[in-house]
Amino acid sequence: MTDRLTAIRAALAEEGLDALLISCPVDDVFGKHSQNRQYVSGFTGSAGLVLVTRDRALLALDFRYVEQGEIEAEPLGFEIFKAAGPQREWLPALIREAELPGRKIGVSGADVSYEAFLALQRAVDAMPWAQRPALGLASPIVEKLRRVKDAEERAFIQKAVDIADAAFERVEAALEPGQTERELAAAVERAVRDGGADSLSFDTIVAGGAWGAMPHATPRAQPVTAGQPIVIDMGAQYRGYCSDLTRTTVIGARDARFREIYDIVFEAQQNAIEHVEPGMTGKDAHQLAMSVIADAGYGEQFGHGLGHGVGLQVHEAPYLGPSSEDTLEEGMVFTIEPGIYIPGWGGVRIEDIVVLAGGKAQVLSHARKFVPQENSA
Repeated sequence: MTDRLTAIRAALAEEGLDALLISCPVDDVFGKHSQNRQYVSGFTGSAGLVLVTRDRALLALDFRYVEQGEIEAEPLGFEIFKAAGPQREWLPALIREAELPGRKIGVSGADVSYEAFLALQRAVDAMPWAQRPALGLASPIVEKLRRVKDAEERAFIQKAVDIADAAFERVEAALEPGQTERELAAAVERAVRDGGADSLSFDTIVAGGAWGAMPHATPRAQPVTAGQPIVIDMGAQYRGYCSDLTRTTVIGARDARFREIYDIVFEAQQNAIEHVEPGMTGKDAHQLAMSVIADAGYGEQFGHGLGHGVGLQVHEAPYLGPSSEDTLEEGMVFTIEPGIYIPGWGGVRIEDIVVLAGGKAQVLSHARKFVPQENSA
């Protein structure tokens, strides 16, 4: 965490800011918090405000979280500021405590709604004119740091991946006709928690047959049957870090069409894994898989991006997709998940998490999948 504070302070100097304020997290489009506050402070509670200055780091907490903050954040160099009463009263006190009257404070935009920003501004405006700091949105300072994972983060992600791998294989081994998609989703959650996860990293997707043509299908009270493709998209969360795994399986024999579609998706994923490298854009990485699928005549059936970053959130930077200008870097962790989706038949998606290390992608997830060359499990 000390290195993170050092990096934030360097960014503050570059932007001409005296402090960075990370407010209460807001939900993103996937319903998950940004987790910037946890990344910076180590604090895992649901309410609190981080203020990083050029030489101090403060965590403002109300009575409910003070002890938790002392346990989680104080060892990482944070001072606990007790936030009592309404924000319009304690925020000015925090600013004075941090010696920031009249200074420039950048607000982390990913962590604050427009309404919450206005509330911060009103609290600042209530201060005497000579003491008011200048409040404005900062660039995505923390998000840029989070793109590349350090050794501890990678270890937590690997543990989450291992838990999900084992959970999938446990559930797949017990697959039989007549189980409903919802029952299978519940079995995934039990296996993930039994494996030592703190929780799921997102709601499990189980989609049998034609339902699998929708990439984000919701599990139904519909039984799966032999011979149909069954898409299972699942993840575990461990110490706050996420995994994301998709396998497409089948009960019993795989028919010719399943093998055709599966083999194309498998080849597309392998091509991306083998050729993705630092310096490549997310758009170029996406094309590694799309070229294989398009050449096979299914380009229009692969309508989503190739992958996304994974860390404290299951969806974070970088983005790998047809319009992405994100540049891939050594140490980034992301998914590679091509798919083909055919209305009326179903879908096939294969997803693994990789890390860019030593100039190439190293695969972190190893759950069982069909290997076309061997034509066997």
